Amino acid sequence: MGENRDIKKGLTIGKLIKQLKKSYPGIRSSKLRFLESQGLINPKRGINKYRSYTEDDIKRINFILKLQKDFYLPLDVIKEKLGSKEFRDYSEKGTSLKNMQLEFESEFDVEKSKKYFTVEELRKKLKLQQSFIEDIIEHDLVDSKNNNGELLINSDDVRIVEMAKELLKYGIQVKHLKMFENFAVRHSSFIQQIIMPLMISSNKDLHKKGRKVAIKLESYLCDLHELLLKKENRKFMEKE
Repeated sequence: MGENRDIKKGLTIGKLIKQLKKSYPGIRSSKLRFLESQGLINPKRGINKYRSYTEDDIKRINFILKLQKDFYLPLDVIKEKLGSKEFRDYSEKGTSLKNMQLEFESEFDVEKSKKYFTVEELRKKLKLQQSFIEDIIEHDLVDSKNNNGELLINSDDVRIVEMAKELLKYGIQVKHLKMFENFAVRHSSFIQQIIMPLMISSNKDLHKKGRKVAIKLESYLCDLHELLLKKENRKFMEKE
């Protein structure tokens, strides 16, 4: 009951993230702020200037996250879907996305089945210069492989290319992102050391436990990084 009252009044970003983590363990507040910057959501602001997410906002966010997770749709396609009959049925009638699965898979079966994209496919998909994508590959920011002279990029890393595109608007070049890749490698090595005893076991249940621990640690470390970054920026902006 209390949670329902909170939703009607509007959830803070912290409470909403806590709720979303049940279905999306890796979700962070930066993800919601990014969706807002792209015009996919528009939470109201209270007198204290804090974001307040209503029940409609939450339905919209869940719809977006579902399409990304289950159907691998890029944000520009999802933005179009937010004005579609599918979203209205989901939002107003409570239609399950599972009931729409065949329709979505029929429309995007090629996208979903792809494990790798060619540079040309990604260039058209994200409306980018080929040299920009090749620069990302050269800096090892994505998982790629050479297939008979053609460069292929892992579909799981398309989001990295999208983020690099957005950061470019602020003058942040691909070469500047290499330090984040190095940082990620160190974090991954740290997590690997922790879960190694589970992963080298012959017990498959321990392997599953190791993967779950890794997902939790990824989320915790990303949250910690975000909090530390905010702390440093706050110190800078509060300087007289």
